[in-house]
Amino acid sequence: MNKIITLLATGFNSGFSPVAPGTVGTVVGLVLTWLWLGLGFEINFPLVFILIIVGTYLADSAEKFFGEKDAQQIVIDEIVGFVIAIYGLGSNMLVPAFILFRLFDILKPPPIDKFQELEGGVGVMIDDVLAGIMANLLLRLILFFV
Repeated sequence: MNKIITLLATGFNSGFSPVAPGTVGTVVGLVLTWLWLGLGFEINFPLVFILIIVGTYLADSAEKFFGEKDAQQIVIDEIVGFVIAIYGLGSNMLVPAFILFRLFDILKPPPIDKFQELEGGVGVMIDDVLAGIMANLLLRLILFFV
């Protein structure tokens, strides 16, 4: 069971990348999202909700396995955060969503910076969920005015 949890929490081992594991994990999220949308499925609220719940469990379990708070190998949070960034926008927004999500995830503007101090899987996931929401809202704002 630890192998399955580790495989999923590390984004199919992308979290073990020696360079920018969060970005590499987000690329995995981008590819999975592209495949999901390409197969004709939608990113809807039930999917996002399930991903947040499962991602929180995986992050919590992986954090205990790695013995480190928000270990860099854990990238399920980036994958879920990216899915939130693209929620309801469509495949033509994959690249802008990727860029904005990574920007918000790396910079952690307020209030994102305060939430990552929470313990366990919630602390691992919440900053990326918020970064995804901020990226999504900014993209919607841009699209509204363009």
